Amino acid sequence: MKKYLFPMLYTLGIILIGGLITSMLYYFNITSDKLNNIFLYVISMLGIFVGAIKMSKNLSYKGIVSGALYFLFCIIIMLFLSLVFFKINLSFKNIIYYLVLLIFSLLGGILGKNMQEETDIK
Repeated sequence: MKKYLFPMLYTLGIILIGGLITSMLYYFNITSDKLNNIFLYVISMLGIFVGAIKMSKNLSYKGIVSGALYFLFCIIIMLFLSLVFFKINLSFKNIIYYLVLLIFSLLGGILGKNMQEETDIK
């Protein structure tokens, strides 16, 4: 359970802290609407990427499998929050956003697996 919980906490922490910083910049009129949206997208991609790296380091699956597994956990939570609480309809723009998150999760899984230390004793 710890293998799955800590990477999600990394992702949640990055998104919350990045969202707080971005909203403060937007509140004080340092960034515009478009730049604020770009920052929020980049922060969510970075959060998914770091979480996938952390998770793939701890699992014994291949990098693509662990990245896809991490994305599956994240997408279930995101879709549930979007559809139930925020009443956002699923559109083409959202599907493209989720596909980009899938790509970053897969890349994070592959990178995390390559960063994993060899534990084979010969």
